[in-house]
This record gives sequence, C-alpha cells and structure tokens, in this order.
Amino acid sequence: LVSQTRQIAAAFLACGVDPKKSIIYAQSSVKAHVELAWIFNCVARMGWVERMTQFKDKAGKDAERASVGLFTYPVLQAADILAYKATHVPVGEDQKQHLELSRDIADRFNREYDAPGFFPLPEPLIKGPGARVMSLKDGT
Repeated sequence: LVSQTRQIAAAFLACGVDPKKSIIYAQSSVKAHVELAWIFNCVARMGWVERMTQFKDKAGKDAERASVGLFTYPVLQAADILAYKATHVPVGEDQKQHLELSRDIADRFNREYDAPGFFPLPEPLIKGPGARVMSLKDGT
C-alpha cells in the first residue's frame, strides 16, 4: 500500500499537479474521513442509498449478497467531500448521483442538528473530457 501510494503521488506530480498550490495526501491518513462517514451513516437513510444506481448495478439481482462496504461507500464519498466543506466538486456524469447524496446528507445534518449552513450543499462541476468518462478501466 505504501508503494502504491507513492506511485500515485508521483503520477499526480508527473501530470502537473503543483504541490505549492495543491495538497497531496493519503486519504487513510486523515481520520476525519472515517469519523465523519460514521456520523453520516447515522444521518443518511437506507432508501437513499438503496436507490443509488451504482449499488444496484454492482450488487445485481442478489443485493442480499452484496457487502455492506459496497452499500455504504457513497456515504464515505460524501464524507470525503463534506469534510473539507467543498462547495463545488468536479465530477463526471456517472458521479452526479453521489454528489446529490452528499447534498441530501448535508441538508439533513444541517436541519437535524439545527446548524443551518454548517455543511454546504456542493454543486457539481461537469466540464471537459473527463465529464463523460464512465469507467476508470475504460476511459472512452
């Protein structure tokens, strides 16, 4: 894992990510991601996640056999976004539903804990050639 993390960081740098303007870090080194994901798991509703297209596609007809990790992964993605109070998130068309879930979770948290605006409701930025990539395995 350490070697792969370094390889990914090197790839970011090779692609032109400027470390003077951007912070590159391993998500697993920031406890806030999983801690916030737990809180959001208590805020999100089962029906919201059950409707996620990617869960239905990957779980197939036998959702009973799908892992809990697959089911709750969109909530972790919401924590990844909202931990930094992002207002705009670059996403492809296939990830727009995940961002909508992030908005739903943020809105419910803000209302449930009487904290208006604590978490922003992030907007999608769907631009450029990456907007149509529907799979990391097949970039066409």
